[in-house]
Amino acid sequence: MPNKLISYIFLSFTMVFMTWACINPIKDFVQIDSTSYMTIEADIVNDPSMCKIRLTSSANRIMSVLSLPVTKADVYIVDQAGTKTTFKEVTGGTTGTYLPPTGFAGKVGSTYQLFIKTLDGRQYQSSQEEMNSVPEIENIVTQFEVLDQYSKGDVRRTGYTVYLDFKDSPKEGDYYMWNWKHYEPITICATCTGGATWNFKQNTCITPAVATDQILNYSCDGKCWDISTNNDLNVFSDVLTNGQRIVGRQVARAPFDNYTPYYFRLEQRGISKSAFLFYQSLIAQVQSSGSLFDVPAETRFSVNVKSTTNPSEKILGIFNVFSVSKKIFYIDRTKGIPPGEKAFIPQVPGEMFFCPGASPGCQDRVPCFEGPSRTKITPEGWTL
Repeated sequence: MPNKLISYIFLSFTMVFMTWACINPIKDFVQIDSTSYMTIEADIVNDPSMCKIRLTSSANRIMSVLSLPVTKADVYIVDQAGTKTTFKEVTGGTTGTYLPPTGFAGKVGSTYQLFIKTLDGRQYQSSQEEMNSVPEIENIVTQFEVLDQYSKGDVRRTGYTVYLDFKDSPKEGDYYMWNWKHYEPITICATCTGGATWNFKQNTCITPAVATDQILNYSCDGKCWDISTNNDLNVFSDVLTNGQRIVGRQVARAPFDNYTPYYFRLEQRGISKSAFLFYQSLIAQVQSSGSLFDVPAETRFSVNVKSTTNPSEKILGIFNVFSVSKKIFYIDRTKGIPPGEKAFIPQVPGEMFFCPGASPGCQDRVPCFEGPSRTKITPEGWTL
């Protein structure tokens, strides 16, 4: 499941809990009747770079809307041959994230089961999930399209819609999901508002006692990319098209916010039936309610991970075992533009900070800090 979407879903629980606080007792800023849900985001993939397990717990404190990382857990998977692979928690990075040994990747046709034991003794176990094969993406078409329901000047009005073709396998019961990732090169790595300036020892903006309307931008100290991903769900079942060639499946829409080439990494995933049903239920509820925050709680709970120490415990997330086929390409955002349509190029407010001439010890370049939405590592297939 896309990270942004998962965050929205889990955040909605906390928002509901905050509403309950109006009528339920509170003690030391802790909601007495609230529940902290275990959240499991586990991906076992045939691509070593994509295998990871993320454990968090929704906060039960009234003043917090953030998920809390579940650290120092014993996390491992077992395949159909009984081979155990232990996932170790990342050190010096995002706590609550667990990675397998270097080079580990799932194998198509193999079956995997997840086991978790937290530091306080809670134990969780998934059902056995088989890694299905996924066909290669045969063809990709991008087309400039105008959505007339949006007025000119609205960034949603124009964009490049991405379509693909692929051949479904003769085997019945194939399920697919599409995710994408975009890397945008940036030159500004920090923006300080309210008259604040960047503190290079603490690596943060320091606001003065009296705020002003000054905005200062700081250049990156090297190559850096912002990362954006899809925050919607796109799944498909071959129940009506088994063995056929799927043509013109819409999988993404790239914004028309510049005329530069748009780097696009598209993933076609072969997911399990349980994952398909989980995602499909979320899509159906969003379509009927109009908002992720209105999705009923019973559709968010995991369909394939259970607690063995407390069978009645409700768990969020899913154990996702899938294979992936990737295509990396660039969208030419100078073609197919109808007359009168222009790119919606966002303007960066503020001014650039530069060290005054001959200023010993002055710094004006900020590091590119690694994270889910930023990297200094050159993207796979980058040619610009």
